[in-house]
Amino acid sequence: MVTPADLADLLECEHRSILVQALAADLPGAPRPGEPDAPSGRAAAEAVLARFRAEGREVAEIDVRDPVLAAKATEEAVRSGAPVIHRAVLRDEEFSGQVDFLVRDDEGRYEVYDAKPVRHATPAAVVQLTACADVVRRAGWPAGPHLHLGLSDGGIRTLRVEDFRPLVARLRARLRGRPLRLPVPLWADERPACSGCGFDRHCASAREADRDLSLVAGMRGDQRRKLVAAGLGSIDALAAAGPGDRPRDLSVTAFAALRAQAALQVRQDTTGEIAYEIVDPDELAALPSPAPGDVFAEVAGDPHALSGEGLEYLFGAVGDGEFTSFWAHSRAQERRAFEDFVDFAAARVAEHPGSHVYHYAPYEVTAIKRLAAVHGTREETVDHLLRSGAVVDLHTVVRKALRVSQRSYSIRHLEPLYQPGARAKTAVSDVEAYEEYLALAQSGEPERADEALRRIGENTEDDCLSAQRLFEFLHRVRDDAGIAVPEPAVESAEDALLRAAEEDVAAERRAERAAQLAALVDPLLDGLPDDPGDFTADERARALLAASVGYHRRETNPAWWEYFRRLAAPLGDLEVDTACAVPVSLEAGEWVPPAGRARTAKRTLMLACDPDRPHPFAPGDDVRLRYGDTARDAKVVAASAVELTLEESCPPDATTNDRPTAVLPGSPVRPSPKDEAVAELARLVVDTLPALPRHPGVDLLRRTPPRLRGGAALPEPGEALVATVIEAVDALDGSALAVQGPPGAGKTYLAGKLIAHLVRAGRTVAVTSTSHKAVENVLSAAKKSAPELPCAKRAKKTPDPAAPWDQPKSNPALVKWREEHDTGHLVGGTAWTFANAAVREEPFDLMIIDEAGQFALADALAVSVCARNVLLLGDPQQLPQVVQGTHPAGAEASALGHLIGEAAIMPGDLGYFLDETRRLHPAVCEPVSDLSYAGRLHAHPSAAERALDGVAAGLYLAEVDHQGNTTRSVEEAAEVVRIVSEVHGRLWTDHGPARPLGDADILVVAPYNLQARTVTRALADAGFPGVRVGTVDRFQGQEAPVVITTMTSSSAVDLPRGLDFLLSRNRLNVALSRAQALAVLVCSPRLVEADIRTVDQMRLVAGMIGLMGAARPWPAG
Repeated sequence: MVTPADLADLLECEHRSILVQALAADLPGAPRPGEPDAPSGRAAAEAVLARFRAEGREVAEIDVRDPVLAAKATEEAVRSGAPVIHRAVLRDEEFSGQVDFLVRDDEGRYEVYDAKPVRHATPAAVVQLTACADVVRRAGWPAGPHLHLGLSDGGIRTLRVEDFRPLVARLRARLRGRPLRLPVPLWADERPACSGCGFDRHCASAREADRDLSLVAGMRGDQRRKLVAAGLGSIDALAAAGPGDRPRDLSVTAFAALRAQAALQVRQDTTGEIAYEIVDPDELAALPSPAPGDVFAEVAGDPHALSGEGLEYLFGAVGDGEFTSFWAHSRAQERRAFEDFVDFAAARVAEHPGSHVYHYAPYEVTAIKRLAAVHGTREETVDHLLRSGAVVDLHTVVRKALRVSQRSYSIRHLEPLYQPGARAKTAVSDVEAYEEYLALAQSGEPERADEALRRIGENTEDDCLSAQRLFEFLHRVRDDAGIAVPEPAVESAEDALLRAAEEDVAAERRAERAAQLAALVDPLLDGLPDDPGDFTADERARALLAASVGYHRRETNPAWWEYFRRLAAPLGDLEVDTACAVPVSLEAGEWVPPAGRARTAKRTLMLACDPDRPHPFAPGDDVRLRYGDTARDAKVVAASAVELTLEESCPPDATTNDRPTAVLPGSPVRPSPKDEAVAELARLVVDTLPALPRHPGVDLLRRTPPRLRGGAALPEPGEALVATVIEAVDALDGSALAVQGPPGAGKTYLAGKLIAHLVRAGRTVAVTSTSHKAVENVLSAAKKSAPELPCAKRAKKTPDPAAPWDQPKSNPALVKWREEHDTGHLVGGTAWTFANAAVREEPFDLMIIDEAGQFALADALAVSVCARNVLLLGDPQQLPQVVQGTHPAGAEASALGHLIGEAAIMPGDLGYFLDETRRLHPAVCEPVSDLSYAGRLHAHPSAAERALDGVAAGLYLAEVDHQGNTTRSVEEAAEVVRIVSEVHGRLWTDHGPARPLGDADILVVAPYNLQARTVTRALADAGFPGVRVGTVDRFQGQEAPVVITTMTSSSAVDLPRGLDFLLSRNRLNVALSRAQALAVLVCSPRLVEADIRTVDQMRLVAGMIGLMGAARPWPAG
């Protein structure tokens, strides 16, 4: 019989699952596991049982000594309608499991409830409960839609069973009839589940005995695969390899670094002595000199604290040899501790010029940037510390300057270099230690809890002191090697005074910006509860507006922080950075001096990139080229699958023959005046506090039903939904209305009809969106409905003579145009246009925000000050909003995503859901509806009339076996070509005479640019050059009779953009919903085999499995 533990083993690690099965069958040679530390959940279950009884619920207790009898007793209790069944045993023909409780809800349905000794929901716990809940459904008993996981902190995590049931069904199918065997090799790669596995030591020692490449420090999975394929399968083979043994698709730099690392480690394995080599003397030369105000810091956090929201519970700092700690055990304490820590570090740096804040590894910088954003405090100070270079990551220094013979570059592995008697490895991680403290504090054991905190504090102090000793060691290495330190430039007294004055002015500007921000934010936050869970709707709106005031700065800052980080980062880090490109080879042309009006010299660069690390750039992109710790500007001239052609620009007197080492993203777009418009809304609100003003932006923040004239309710949706929406918009009274329009549901048609109606009635309408193209799409729909209506839009760059609207050259010209068309008009533009002070001087009667599911909430607030009423049009179930920065909870949302919240479709009291699509054939609509719209989206009857001769409409699955592919699969590209050849030329019927299906009728969607280019080339070679191929970002809003989606990756492991990107339900929805009649998924059968680390990732994998299960196999027929 399969048990819940068997399913959890298979989910976390198939290798463990096979070993457990072999051990249970006494298979010769099966290794025996150690005993993992697994706390019992009995006490938690007893506490829940006591609560149920205290509530007066009748509890049926099951005797579980005989599982068969216990299962029968459970069934009898269900049939008798017992309110609570304790220790329920659930069995079918191949499964047997036990849950703490089956609980009957108000509708007579039973849902599983289990109490686990964990503080957060884990995939293993959820898969076990889902399996038991599925047995309730299979048995034909009344089954509720949810499962409930009781956590050790008293919280309850409630989840939808259907979100995970496809995954459980797949796991059961994989176990069904699996033959007994021992895996080869007898060990597996390290993975997240190793920490709680009894076979952990067995696998680790076996990997070491086999001298696997995973022992090489810094070895990535894709590099390992390339080396193994080239015959370099062990650390010893790699150490002995020569330059001629380099795999063709591994860069010279990366191969040389890995060879040298392997050789150094082999030497340590032989001699038993730790060693190091200097790799980059310049990096050591650039290491700052010691200064009196230097701080050595560490931030410790627990991602599971505060009901899974996470908490930075300790900020530790060593200065002048003294350890200072800033503790936090609540969100409010976290803010105070963070402020005190930043003030402490900044004061020392300011008091002692030349001082720095040192840390080891990226966590500290990531944490302080996030906390400054989340708490809306010390943002200017953090930004100044980061931009001025006052914060130094010693991990980056070590990785660039030295090569060490250890298998890891963690600070504890480096300690034997610089401090005798290095610390022993602790039995538990810092996170586990803090979780232990929380459990002890909750259970009423203050002395043991204090002891746990004392140990954490000592460990953090040791880490800070270790960083200081590492810093001192690096200086000794520099001195011993005789590396010259550049002499500081001699500064004249006049220059010193000028620099001091500039620094004073910059400090005054920072203080002024901080004061302006505080004048808006502080009144909004004054008096709000510490716990956001206690907010009223108005308080939540105030907090969100306060967060939105700084939104645009937080969005822009990370681009600059990342720019400076990328200039200093080791090339190995940039190789895995999906926003950059590190060339495998490069050819540089000659510099061409400026001529005519040109002021810069130019040269052409030809770069070849790693095929498994696709570059993100497209022709026309502005980029930066890294030269050491500086950069130059360039523009992408051409881009192919693995090549880039760039035009580099440089002042004539600064040209060199150096070659760039990496291509970095270009400059970020400045947000002004959007931030100024949000500040104007904040001032309006602050002036009316404690009441909130009647304003569409405020109503959007509050998530209140639209306010209609006379206090009327929203008209009920009927057959003529377009007319209903027009009626509602006509009645808006300084408020906001939302319409969710799934693919093909007529959102743009609705916008055109609405605009025509309003402008003909003398109203003024503005249209904005995420791009010029999206805005112009709505303007075209409006002109189609009413060709005569006055319409204007500033051109993106140069005016388009074919545009059917006026194109004022500037914002003042646009304002004048509006004055001249005062009997009703339509204006299109981006958020920058409508946030402009001159434009917003005369508000529009209605602001239509198209693609509001991707339009930032803060941008919606910015444009709301330019309108009396706001209409949101879009679909948050399609492509998500792109967010660069870190923001307080809720401020990162899109406008429509904020309104809908966790729901799949628009709540009826806030707006309308267009529930009928004219694009999708019913057979395509059904899986799309189930995936993204809770089954509420239906196909218009006319959509069923579309047909492709010889192929039934619907969703199909074409499985292609391949291994080791991440961002390119020639195997799937060949399958795409085969499918295209099979449908091409067939008769296509679409409400008219049948015609042969051509290139333009087929659309291919790929997750990665490299696969899109691979498929494009394969189709062109096969005689189908006109088939559209691209990523989903290119195709939103488009449609085709046939859509083929190539998933590309062999499995959801070692993905360059992560599991959350590849299996995103939003992206899958966009891909499949382009199809009018035929959608084909092309993928590896192992695509859904993943290292699932979170419940959210588990939901994504289950969604993909559900799609694969709902599809028919290709070839059709």
